[in-house]
Amino acid sequence: MSNPGIRYERLLFWAAPITLSACAVFITTLGYNTYEDRVAANCFDAAAKVLDDNTKLLSDQWINVQREMKDPNRKTGFNAARSNYKSLVTTKLVYGVDAACWNTIDAKSLVTQADPTIFSADLRVLAADLRRQPVRMYGIDIPDVATLGIAGTKIQISMANFIQALQVALAPAMLLWLGSLYHTRFREIVAFKKHHNILAVHPHVINVFPVGHYPDLKRRNWLLFQAPKLWAGYYFFIRISLLLCFIAPSVGFYVGSLLYQPIFGYWIPNFIFSFSVGTYSLGVLLMELTAGVKHFEGEGALR
Repeated sequence: MSNPGIRYERLLFWAAPITLSACAVFITTLGYNTYEDRVAANCFDAAAKVLDDNTKLLSDQWINVQREMKDPNRKTGFNAARSNYKSLVTTKLVYGVDAACWNTIDAKSLVTQADPTIFSADLRVLAADLRRQPVRMYGIDIPDVATLGIAGTKIQISMANFIQALQVALAPAMLLWLGSLYHTRFREIVAFKKHHNILAVHPHVINVFPVGHYPDLKRRNWLLFQAPKLWAGYYFFIRISLLLCFIAPSVGFYVGSLLYQPIFGYWIPNFIFSFSVGTYSLGVLLMELTAGVKHFEGEGALR
């Protein structure tokens, strides 16, 4: 009878390492995606990629700008080719990068200042300069490159890719943990609903139920008549409050790390992972409703 309860208690202990891992991923994600210099560096890299993807088109237009500047017959103060080039570069960047990135680039007055290949190279240099110092978040230094030691070999990986790898790795771990909590608790509740003695239930922290008996009512009283439901509701909220202490931090940190990527997040997989983890965690909480108005026999009167 106590086996599901023992297993459930052991699963609750896993909340500590899972929460620690999710917290580390969240802090790293928060620092990497909100630190001003790092966000600007990511923006410059994104803009450089847009320019590289449109090099031929922009270079052809830049050639027209150079021809116009050398034309002795052009009107003073009027540069049609340069205006067209500026509009083309601006359009490509506006539609190619995030709005926040465009504001960062535009604030630096970098648009249309040079040949697109030179412009792209300058953007990458600016990004590299901004990444020289690690991000410091809550007393934790977050480098731009993560170094892993595998079989005596040091492997360096971009922190952005490393964060995404950790998020992907945590997804099945979170689902496995929450799913195990859900199914184990279901079996435990089904088992102890057949018993009336509290001693038959494993005494882990979530097993909080009323103990006593309901004496027959001598006269009609709505409040006393509803006592089993009221006690059930009271203890249900105690149980889910205790459960939230175990699962809310890990779920909150993990979902936060998935959704708090305002510029460089992969929204579709992030949404799928966060929805799956959120749904399972809600199921773990609502599982407590299946206990119904369960109480265990005792000497004290419950109404």
